[in-house]
Parts: sequence; C-alpha cells; structure tokens
Amino acid sequence: MNPKTLILFWCNLAIGLAFFGPTLKAMGQPTLGDAPKWPANLTRLPQETKPKVQTYTGSFSVNTDSREQVRDFYNAIYATSENVPINSTADVADCFPGTNSPLFQAAVLRRINWFRAMAGVPASVVFNPIYNSNAQAVAVMISSSGQLNHNPPTNWPCYSSAGAAGAGGNQAGGFNGADAITGYIWDFGGNNSEVGHRRWILFPSEQIMGTGDVPATNSYIAGNSTYVFDSSINDPRPPTRQPYVSWPPEGFVPYQITYPYWSFALSNADLSAATVTMTSNGAPVSLAIQPYATGYGENTIVWVPMGLDANCECTAFPFSGADTVYGITVSNIVVGGSNVSFSYHVTVFDPAIPGTDYVATAVSGPGQTPVNAAATYSCTPLANTNATAYQWLTATLATGGFAENAANDQAADTLLNFTALSNPNYPLITNSDLDSSVCVHFVHNDMNTTPQILQCNQILFPGSNTVFSFASTIGYAFTNEVARVQVSADGGADWTDLFTDAGCNDPNASGFSSCENAFASYSLSLSNYAGQPVLLRFNYDFLPPYEYFFGADNYLGWLVENIALTNTQQILGMTTNTTATTNFTFTPTRTGNFTLQAAPVLFTQFPLSFGPVKTFGVIVQPLIILNSPVLTNRQVLLEFAVQNLTNATYHLLQTPQLGGSWTTNFGAAFVTNVPNQSYQFITTNTAAAQYYRVETP
Repeated sequence: MNPKTLILFWCNLAIGLAFFGPTLKAMGQPTLGDAPKWPANLTRLPQETKPKVQTYTGSFSVNTDSREQVRDFYNAIYATSENVPINSTADVADCFPGTNSPLFQAAVLRRINWFRAMAGVPASVVFNPIYNSNAQAVAVMISSSGQLNHNPPTNWPCYSSAGAAGAGGNQAGGFNGADAITGYIWDFGGNNSEVGHRRWILFPSEQIMGTGDVPATNSYIAGNSTYVFDSSINDPRPPTRQPYVSWPPEGFVPYQITYPYWSFALSNADLSAATVTMTSNGAPVSLAIQPYATGYGENTIVWVPMGLDANCECTAFPFSGADTVYGITVSNIVVGGSNVSFSYHVTVFDPAIPGTDYVATAVSGPGQTPVNAAATYSCTPLANTNATAYQWLTATLATGGFAENAANDQAADTLLNFTALSNPNYPLITNSDLDSSVCVHFVHNDMNTTPQILQCNQILFPGSNTVFSFASTIGYAFTNEVARVQVSADGGADWTDLFTDAGCNDPNASGFSSCENAFASYSLSLSNYAGQPVLLRFNYDFLPPYEYFFGADNYLGWLVENIALTNTQQILGMTTNTTATTNFTFTPTRTGNFTLQAAPVLFTQFPLSFGPVKTFGVIVQPLIILNSPVLTNRQVLLEFAVQNLTNATYHLLQTPQLGGSWTTNFGAAFVTNVPNQSYQFITTNTAAAQYYRVETP
C-alpha cells in the first residue's frame, strides 16, 4: 500500500465519523421534557424547619445597571460551577441512587442562586436533604429509562416511591449538574414555549429546592432532576428588584446567557392580550409572541426575536461582539382591571471585555524594600459593595527562557520545557519525514475532537524584547486542522493566537497531498504582553466539521523544531494571602526581585482576576554609621562608614536644635577615605550648637 493510499484510507475513516458539536453533554442529546405545572397538593411536601443557608452559597445580589458589576459577577462566580467532579456513587444498572460530591451539589445550588440574583429575585435558595434524596431517585429513573416523565409509570426501570414523590420538578436528560440549571433557564424546545422550567427556577417565593444528578455511564444517559416546589410558594410575594421578572433581565447581561426565548413575568396580572415591541440599538426587531400559558410560576408572556429557532439548544442568540442595547415595551397588561405597560432595556455584552466603568486593581507602594523589614502596599478598591476582601499574590522574578533540543528530549523520552495537556497516545517526538531531523509532532490520533496541546512549563513575565521562535511545517492535514501558538494573560481562561497555520486539503477532494514541503522559521514577539504574567502553548486544533487525518505517521499533521524563548523572565514561588482591606504588609525574608498583584474577592470566596503587576526589589538594609564629630578650631570633621551602599551619593544635613527643620549644608567638603566603605564631611561651625546627619538619596 503506497503512502497516498494509506492517507486516503485514514481520511475516509475520519470523514465517516459523526461528531456532534461541543453542545453535546456526555451521552445523549440534551433534552428538556415538559415543565411541571403548579402542584395540586402542597401538604405532601416535607414540613421541615428550613435549613440554614449554606456558607458556600450565601445570598447573592448584583446591580445589573452596572456593566462592571455584572461582568465581575459573571467572571468570578458563574464558571466556578463548571467542571466540578460529581464523584457519584450511583449505580444505574442496579437502580442504586447513591450520592454525589457535596462540592458538586454546591455548584448546582450556586448556579441556581446566580441566575436568581441576575433576575433580581431573592437568591438564597437552599437544598433540603429529603428533596435531594427524592430527586436523586428521579435522576436514576431518567438515566435508566432514557425518558422524562412527571408521572413515571410503575413499570419503569428503577421505579421507586421516592422517585415518584420527586418527579414533579424540572427534569433534564443528556446533561446534569449546573449545566442542567442553565438548560432550564435556556428552556429550549418547542414544548417549552411557555418557559415553565425557567419560571420555576426564578419564582420569587421559592426558598427550598433539591437536586439529583447521575453521570452518563455505559449505555445510560446523564440525568438531572431539580425539585422546585416547597410550601413557601404560596407565601406572599417577596420584594424583587423590579415589579416584574424578565429574562434576560433589565440592565447588562452577558451574551453567553442570552437565549432565543425572551420572557416577562408579572404576578397577579393577565398577559393573555399583552403585546411586545422590541428594538436593537434603536432599530425595530421582529418577534413572535408564543402561545400564552398559565400554571407555571408567575404569569408570563414569552416571545422569540429575529425568527430564531428556539426549538434547538444549538441556536445561540446572535451577538456581534459590541454592546447591543435592546429596548422592550410590554403593553396591554391587565392588573386589577386596569391596563398597564412596562418598558426596560437589556444591554447584551461580552464579559471578557472591560467597559468604561472598569478600574484596574492597581498596587502602589515602595519600589525597593529592605530584607526582613515590613513594607506596606495598597491597591485600588473595587467600586462594588459585594467585594468583601482582597487577595494578594506575591512571587519571585527569575531568569527565564530556553532552547528546546528535540534530540535531547527524545533521549530523555520527555519534553523538557512543555507539558502535554491532552495525553496523546503516540510519540510526541519523532524524526521528520522531510529531512530526518528530530522534531515535535502533533497529530489527531483519537476518535474524538480533542486538540493536541503542549503548554510551556514556565509562567512568563515578558519584556519589550521577548521573542518566541520555532520552525514549523504542515504535512497532510485538512483545512479544518489548525496549528496555533497561543498566549493567555488570565491564567489560561482565555487564549489569543500569536500564530496560525491551517492544513490545505479539502475533505471533499479526491486526492490529498502534503501541505508544506519544508520547515519555515518564525519569530513571535511577546512585547504586547510586557509586564504581564502569561502562559504560552502550542495547540493543534479542530474546527467543525471535525474531519481529520487519523494516524501517527510522521508525514501527518504538524511538525515543530528549533523551539526557543529569549529575553524573558519567569515567575516562581507564588504565594497568596487575603486581607479584609486594601492594605497588605509584606515582610520579605530574602533578597531578590518580586512581583505583587491584588484581586478583589466577592462574597468572601470568589476572587476576580489579578490586577496589574507591581514589581519591586528586596535588598540588604543599607547602613550609614556616623562617628562622633571632631571639632578643631571651629572645623568640624564628620567621619562615617557605610554598609551595603555602592557608588552612592551623600549629603550633609544640619539643624541648630533637635525637633527643628533640617537644611542641607552645601558648603561642606566631601572626602572619600575608602570607596564604598568610609567617607567624611568637613565643615565650619559658627553656631553655639549644631546637630548633623548624613543621608543618601
């Protein structure tokens, strides 16, 4: 079999694979069933004393009129509910509900209260252990049956009385945990045009909920049940930020949580004949009002703007990247026999981009401090009442950079300056098919869409002349296989391309070839990141539709050699401290160059990103030891010794009385006895008394 035939064979195999996009959660397409209606009988609910609010959640609040406060609320808290290990003991095959990690449950609860705070309703919901237990039994039934049902039949696999008791809440299949809570707010699907799941999560009177979750295992789908009813739902409506509850809420809203279904809820109101008008930056927006449905939380009108497909969770709300202001007016609402209307604005924005109200958490303080001496630094306070503390990151600056020798790497069977984050199942170091030189090799060798990533081990602190260089070539690769060199200035949360090079082969073509036939050298400047801690990585990435050349032969994929990083420092030995104020006292125990950054902490435990770096040096304490003055015929000889001062300049100060002001004696003669060790000033004393001191700038 010749190489080209081999390539074609693997290519056809890859093209034949059906990969879902990144919205696929575990096994099964994410699915929401019908939303539960208002329960007919609340007396069956557990009538326990309401548990105290868990310290890991507390009571959230956010001012959605402040772009920066919403941005902080999203960046610091929302992502903390993602990728929390479930550590489940459930065994669906044996119908054993088991339990999940308390941290996983906390993440689900945090996501619930996060959305409630954004919507302006009380955000201090807690979980009830009985509700959790029942919901866990429901989740096992969902996973085992692959179905959603608020009245599960007794012949269902894993049917139980506990599951039947808890089946009246929100249900999701194909995903679980905090993702399911987001799914309920999204409320995708043609059967959810009344957004009933959303209405229950955001119901103002709700105080107690429960969650049950199972991961996908073998042939069983992931499942979630969130029980949303407790006896307080009949209590008087608590105060909310606005008289209504809308989603997206009024004010600033991250684009990631803006969905095709828009809704407006008002208690004790008739919205059956209500109308909605909508504008985008002042221009009219077409919309379709959905069929009016009651029985799900507060009475609500729902509409879909711009002809979007709200049936599929694959539909993202369109966003251009620039802040977009939507004006909404809901009219012809009947309240107490009178018609009323409400108008509000929603500004959809990118929380990765600071707004005009952003103020960096900059650190101020001495640029040089003696070793073993306390130095006080302060930072710019955050104009956010939810900031309860400040986190301080101290680190040491050291010389960085390297020259990666792939031949040495091959001999050591490891990369010296990079770590593979995607655990490739093929040799990372090979001989190039072009010139037999030893190089680093990236290929897509798995039946999935995992990119191949090598991340630099150093946390870099670039200067204006820092350069990252390498030689690169692309072999057999499709146009959707992209070689990237990327940098991150926020600890790996976001990555920016410094270099891209895509494959050349069209997946629909009949023949394929190597895209590049020689190594090309590249030098990438990191000057734009001077004075910032950054991460650096190689990333051999995918773009949809995820076709790729499958295999580990050295003529496939991306080859890299002659890797070097020059003229940079690196950050070592990072230590974090937290203070209740904007002040921080640092007592260094050794000399050297250091960095210091500060980050506000929201709600006692959610730090924001660190602000700009403050660099400073720690030196041995300099000393000036002044001997007793010698007076001879009104000539004063002031001899002094110095320690830890090199090539310094000195001046003589004097005053007629202690406690008075000091003036510089510009007429004194300066004599060097021993350079950097001993000196003297000679001056004339015409006063009855005079006091002297020596200083260096």
